[in-house]
Amino acid sequence: MSLTAREIMNANPPFCDVETPLREIAQRFADEALTGLLVVDEERRLMGVITEEDLIDQQQQLHMPTAIALLDMVIPLGEGRFERELERLQALKAGDLMSRDVQSIAPDAELSSIASLMSEREVHHLPVLEKGTVVGLISRHELIKALARPAGKG
Repeated sequence: MSLTAREIMNANPPFCDVETPLREIAQRFADEALTGLLVVDEERRLMGVITEEDLIDQQQQLHMPTAIALLDMVIPLGEGRFERELERLQALKAGDLMSRDVQSIAPDAELSSIASLMSEREVHHLPVLEKGTVVGLISRHELIKALARPAGKG
């Protein structure tokens, strides 16, 4: 029998709310050696995720959108990316920076499904949800620990 998400997840994942200041979040990442932080509401429903990459990307330089001139018209290219980068640069709290489109799994998801999902979608953190509430988190580290377990050990 394959291991399930419930058996390999961190049942006490790090989280914050949408109003948590980014300075506090960055300090937690540093102090607690976090790679990801769940953003939840009062009922522990998932609102989004903040990763190391999000914090690093927030400090990058803004890329101005490219435009081409065609028959006396200026056509902007990559406007959506520019707007998202601008939002991220101005982020002051968790709700401003978090990724909202978050892949999640159920507690009974099997190890092979978890590995496939993480690999195919290039996901580093999988929140585990039960009836819409966060019950855990699986990072690549938990997945690798589970894969390294001897057969038959749960």
